[in-house]
Amino acid sequence: MATAFVATFAVGTAQADTDPLAALLARTDAIAKQVAKQRGLPLKKKVEQEVLDRDELRARLVKLAGEQKTQTETRAEGLALARWGMIPLDTDYLQLMIDLLTDQIAGYYDPDTKKLTISKSAGADPDWAEMVLAHELDHALQDQTFDIKKFEDVPDTEGDAALARQALVEGDGVALMIELMLARKNVPPPWRDPMVSRELSLAMALPSGDSLDSAPLAVREALLFPYRAGFTFVAALRRKQPWSAIDAAFKRPPRSTEQILHPDKYRDDEVPIGVEIKPPAALAEYQLASSTVWGELGFSLLLRSHDIDERSATLAADGWGGDRVITLAKADDPKPEHAIAIARFEWDSEADAIEAHQAAVKALDRAITGGTVEHGETLTRWLAFDGTATVAERRGTSIVIAHGVPVRLLDAVQAELWTISSTIVTPPTKK
Repeated sequence: MATAFVATFAVGTAQADTDPLAALLARTDAIAKQVAKQRGLPLKKKVEQEVLDRDELRARLVKLAGEQKTQTETRAEGLALARWGMIPLDTDYLQLMIDLLTDQIAGYYDPDTKKLTISKSAGADPDWAEMVLAHELDHALQDQTFDIKKFEDVPDTEGDAALARQALVEGDGVALMIELMLARKNVPPPWRDPMVSRELSLAMALPSGDSLDSAPLAVREALLFPYRAGFTFVAALRRKQPWSAIDAAFKRPPRSTEQILHPDKYRDDEVPIGVEIKPPAALAEYQLASSTVWGELGFSLLLRSHDIDERSATLAADGWGGDRVITLAKADDPKPEHAIAIARFEWDSEADAIEAHQAAVKALDRAITGGTVEHGETLTRWLAFDGTATVAERRGTSIVIAHGVPVRLLDAVQAELWTISSTIVTPPTKK
């Protein structure tokens, strides 16, 4: 959703003599040439720029939020997050995102209008404003060479792949602006030392005292991921290679957040296992509200949202092979507490699946207000006080979970879980 919002507003030329931000924007052409030289991408045409204040940004976001496609996608995402307990049940997810983006956006390049927008809030710190400008100009160069809109155009049902591509785009921008600032001081890129990129990534997650700090963990981490993990991914590729290695990544995009988190898996082109889930016949009165792929990041955020510590969640998510997560709801009852979530996860090995299953059971124990009615090495069932039930089962390298099922339907749904879900055979990748 964050990538869907665009905000633009023309700046008056009368401000140029007194407004530091307007003065900076007047140098856009010169900075664009510096960015092009540092990044190694051609500046094919002039990049137009605009500036807007906080109220104007909010107005643009509200207008975009009113579009049917945005509302449909955002409601579906919010429904799924709430059903899994990753945001509070009563969260107005659309409003939450508007508030967060209004507060967070310092600059934006719009591939539709080909214009660069800088928020007036960025002008409070001239050095920061120039870094924001360099970052967004890098996006303009990416667009002129790789067609960003086409690059980021993946099916709505492939959320993990979309986030991986966004991470490449944003990671490129973060690494570029750091390199440019260092180059002006005659300091070479520091990517040969992986600890440098790690420390910079950790610094991006430090509390800043703004609204992002108080956002639900899953929302906060998903918004930060393209910048933090995308940056470390780009830095890893740049460790021993020039910027042309990043150009090559735009031509062979990362397939998953797993590949972003583990650049070696990108280099080896470890293809995610495709998974499909059909709504069970026992839930004929429900409709499919959302279907997506969580990826390694999403699975770890589920665990962390239910008090599994970050290190344990990261280890449990490592070894992810593929997944599909769907949410079902009644047309006349869209409340998340009445929705049903079904997921199937695939893992690289049975040992990985065992570790992930144990972590998922522990997380669901903490998420469900009720009690465990059956617990074994491979199967656990819970009954919640709200009259719903949950089941998590592992078979070999696969895990299925059905969450929030009305108790009267649990046995029927459980009987179908392994037949309505399956892996998709992917042809070998040609080298």
